[in-house]
Amino acid sequence: MFERLKKTGLLQPYSKQQHQLLQELALPQSLRLAYVMSVVYLLLSISHVFVIEVPFERWTLAGIALSSSLALYASGRYLPRLIQPSTTVLHLVVVVLMLLNSLSHMVLTNDLIQSSTLMLVIVALGGFMVERTLLLMALLVAAAIWASLVMRMQADMDAVLHFAFGLGMSTIVSLILFSHRVGVFTQLIEQRKQLKHIANVDQLSLCLRRHAFDEQAEALLAESGQRAFSVLYCDLDYFKLLNDSMGHAVGDRALQRFGKLLNTLAKPHQLVVGRMGGEEFVLAGCISEEQASLLAEQIVQQLEDMMIAHPESLSSMYLTCSVGVASSAIDHNFSSLCKYADKALYIAKRSGRNQRQVHNHYQLPEGMKMPADA
Repeated sequence: MFERLKKTGLLQPYSKQQHQLLQELALPQSLRLAYVMSVVYLLLSISHVFVIEVPFERWTLAGIALSSSLALYASGRYLPRLIQPSTTVLHLVVVVLMLLNSLSHMVLTNDLIQSSTLMLVIVALGGFMVERTLLLMALLVAAAIWASLVMRMQADMDAVLHFAFGLGMSTIVSLILFSHRVGVFTQLIEQRKQLKHIANVDQLSLCLRRHAFDEQAEALLAESGQRAFSVLYCDLDYFKLLNDSMGHAVGDRALQRFGKLLNTLAKPHQLVVGRMGGEEFVLAGCISEEQASLLAEQIVQQLEDMMIAHPESLSSMYLTCSVGVASSAIDHNFSSLCKYADKALYIAKRSGRNQRQVHNHYQLPEGMKMPADA
């Protein structure tokens, strides 16, 4: 029983972010609900003019219905521009106006049958919303209204049973609609997460793709404040020779193992890791130049210690990598740091590979020239 209740969405916990996503997904249907109810109350206003005989009741109820119609239309048109997401507020507007019209009709005409309309409030609030608190509150309000009606009806057992049946059926419908909507929207959210993961993560190395890496690295940089920020460029040495001599399957396994190594070493420092393409990887985050240099040394050493055979390599009998490091506590410009890290990587590769180099605006070793586009 408990598991079934969890599946309905009534007991299933979800985060603030998930709740916001639920509201965003529900918003288009909520807008349609507001516009439909606007048309309903416009037609109801016209019908009051022709159906109700008492002038005061006729014009009062027609005016309330017309005002409700205009308020619902304005809410659907302007609330999404003022509040994001506006799903909860929009539903509250619908419910309050429904209550206003139904209670006004009951008070002016003394028509208890209008209480059946109040039962629709539960359906509107519960079935068309994703807020569990408001759903439970609606059930309590409906129960209180029903109890007050029972007291007014006194010994009219047929009416009591009629309203009890209406309340029970409306509650059941509300719970079914609520659980269905939350279940569908939760599935959509999970599908979005899966698609986003596929779009953002390289499935071979499990590192971020370039666009996702740039976004997350820029976000880390924006939050870094006065802390040092470092970028590490990594390149597998003679990787093309590995693919050519041992096959792409071996090369893919090497990329998988290297990606796992980078993610493992980056995790304690809360760095983001990206695959820039081919055998090129990059790490970025809030660490000092000394820490980044030590991390680069660990990457170089631990990759060679993994002893991934590479008989065609000119730097070792195993697969190795070169790493370029750029760090700054002042110049927090991401593109500049990437450029400096790329320069340091170039020096590491031209200096024999299987090593790390830290960029600190030094002159290039004698006889070495930087590429023109660097």
